[in-house]
Amino acid sequence: MTENMNSMKTLFIAIVCSSLCLVSQAQQRRTGGLQDSLLHKDYRPVSIFNTSYATPALKARYPAIDMHMHAPRAGDPETAAKELINNMNEAGIEKTILFCGTGKSFDDLADVFSKYPDRIQLWCGLELSGTTADAIKELERCVKKGARGVGEISDKGSGLLRGDTPSLHIDDPKMDPILDKLAELGLPINFHCGDPRWMYEPMDPHNDLLFESYYFRLDNKKNILNLDQLVETLENALKKHPKTTFVACHFINQTYNLNNLGRLLDKYPNLYSDVSQRESYVATIPGFAKQFIEKYADRIVYGTDQGYSLPMYRNTFHIWQTTDEHFYAWDVSNTPWPLSGVGLSDATLKKFYHDNAVRILKK
Repeated sequence: MTENMNSMKTLFIAIVCSSLCLVSQAQQRRTGGLQDSLLHKDYRPVSIFNTSYATPALKARYPAIDMHMHAPRAGDPETAAKELINNMNEAGIEKTILFCGTGKSFDDLADVFSKYPDRIQLWCGLELSGTTADAIKELERCVKKGARGVGEISDKGSGLLRGDTPSLHIDDPKMDPILDKLAELGLPINFHCGDPRWMYEPMDPHNDLLFESYYFRLDNKKNILNLDQLVETLENALKKHPKTTFVACHFINQTYNLNNLGRLLDKYPNLYSDVSQRESYVATIPGFAKQFIEKYADRIVYGTDQGYSLPMYRNTFHIWQTTDEHFYAWDVSNTPWPLSGVGLSDATLKKFYHDNAVRILKK
């Protein structure tokens, strides 16, 4: 009896396994072996949730100042300038802060974009490959050519310069005369501090921004400062230079814990933050993000940092102005998460889009 039961049990298991195999094969035929051939990088979901209950955000609700835009690195600048102005008009952008580098690059771009003084303000970089005196001399030269601020100055852990040149961080004593000169000239500085936290985390199954962070990973870089250490260098500079206005871009890459940014804003009145290219991060935590930005409505400024296409602008408006839920922006964002609108209040939008930037630019 036991032997027969065992035989029947074995036969039953074989039938089940065979059936599952046939089902799997049928599924593979229907999908073309999709589970084996579809790559994560090709995944482009389309939301089928019908949750859109806001008016399409085609323009900024109030005249906006884009505090973070880079001049084109290739192509004809005259053509780029006309396209930029046209798209600004369509999107309701009153003025754009354009980062233009130093030296000949700044001069060439200034010759073109300075033709639009009411719409575009030029900011230069810092030439740090020589002495501090050289850096200040070039800064003053750019100011005479039309620069009204400095940015984007970036440190992702290895210092303010890339390549083989010996580098330094923003709180290095060699930077003190330069940062003091900015205060003397009334020039704000846009500072890029680190990168998003996920880029420093291990590239493993637990990294919930793995798809994006893998392409910008920093976990495999040796002898660099981590994000917490970089924020410390910024805080040191803020302490030493209270008369210098800092615009720390990208939420200072504290979107994983906005309270860290709040602590700095509470302590340092010379600090502002732009939201450029991080709207898709906070669009995954819309409730908390709204609460935070409303609390610090006098210190957060609008910025894009993603070229100047109309879809790009409109995605930012979609996030900041509406309370739509679960939508994607694959055409203008690297971020694979589904997004939701933060829905800032009108009072905050006016400050965020315009008034805070005006206060910075008047300094």
